[in-house]
Amino acid sequence: MGVQELLIWWADPSAASLYGVEHLSADDTIRARAIRSGKALRDWQVSRALLHHVRGAQPEPGATSLSHSGGHALLATAPPGWKVGADLEATRPRNVDGLAQWVCSQAERDLLATLPEDARLLRFYQLWTLKEAFIKAAGLEFPADMASVGLNPMSTGLALRPPAGRWAACSYRAGAGWMASVVWQAPDASACDMMKPAWRGAAGCALPGVESFGQWRTDTA
Repeated sequence: MGVQELLIWWADPSAASLYGVEHLSADDTIRARAIRSGKALRDWQVSRALLHHVRGAQPEPGATSLSHSGGHALLATAPPGWKVGADLEATRPRNVDGLAQWVCSQAERDLLATLPEDARLLRFYQLWTLKEAFIKAAGLEFPADMASVGLNPMSTGLALRPPAGRWAACSYRAGAGWMASVVWQAPDASACDMMKPAWRGAAGCALPGVESFGQWRTDTA
């Protein structure tokens, strides 16, 4: 039986010590040969060590989505037949206004413009990670479809703006410098409503402090 939970697996730079080329898939073996920079190699090693660990813990992981940033990695696993997408980003300073013109809707840009600098940076990374997660889960085009998904500012708060269908999503602050988002869609809408992600440390890595930064479910398909 495959996994019947929605799990978020975390790995930090220490996981790179468990990396082994013998654990790579045929496609990843080819990709590994193209890596040139030390930073890219570190991210690669951590993410593939995480993937190998989870495959050992869950021989039939069902749906998966992998993301890495700054020597850390995140892998979301969901039951077979589900759609799942995950994205992890280091919340380093960026040109938020310039990037928002590229990936955000007008309503999202208006929201960002009302926020002080620190809050604007966090909200931007929440939007970015949600958008990336939807791109992966729904098979959308990057970057063309980034502005079409995300959040809608409403008088009652922020509403999820997903692709077609019934979706759920969560965003998290992980430690002092990371934002992560996971989105999912289940064949059975009631299962999607009941499922709540659980975090796991992988490959001997301790979990950072994880703080919810938003959760949503759409009511209709």
